[in-house]
Amino acid sequence: MSYYRELKDFILQIKGDFFLSPRDRWFLKFLEEEGYPLEVVKEGIKRFFLFHPPNRASKLPLFMSFEQIQKLKRFYIKKTSQGLDWKERFLKKLRLAEEILGRKIQVKMPEDMQSAEEILQSLSSEIAKKLWDELSREQKASLMKKFASFKQDQELFKAMIKRELFKEKGIKSLSLFVD
Repeated sequence: MSYYRELKDFILQIKGDFFLSPRDRWFLKFLEEEGYPLEVVKEGIKRFFLFHPPNRASKLPLFMSFEQIQKLKRFYIKKTSQGLDWKERFLKKLRLAEEILGRKIQVKMPEDMQSAEEILQSLSSEIAKKLWDELSREQKASLMKKFASFKQDQELFKAMIKRELFKEKGIKSLSLFVD
């Protein structure tokens, strides 16, 4: 069964609904494209809905579980990253960032995986800003309109726009944990 299909069935069972809204489908696609592990997403959604009474669960937008999913992802990454050659991945992602930004990036080799991931996420934000600045006013308005239903969660809103910018240019995530 596909990532999306498995999540869809799981969510419909929890919420007691018959279908997912377009916003829920976008959110699930975003999680899949960003490489969120299936078990982390399922557990984050489950925990989110456990905090709310069942009669309210079907009315809550799925994207509100994003914070819970992110917390679990950080824990999952720490737990599963033993044996990961993060230094090699870091250097590979750094070269990709240099290629996209068109300049040499001078950084000291990070001492640990957490520091490496922070550097890459900072570069990822810099790339997203560069791509955003290159868009016309109409393209920016179109993107903001496309994801307007996620504006309640600014972090997710920005992440979805960033993912869309990267997708349009064929750029994969700079995270150490996404191939």
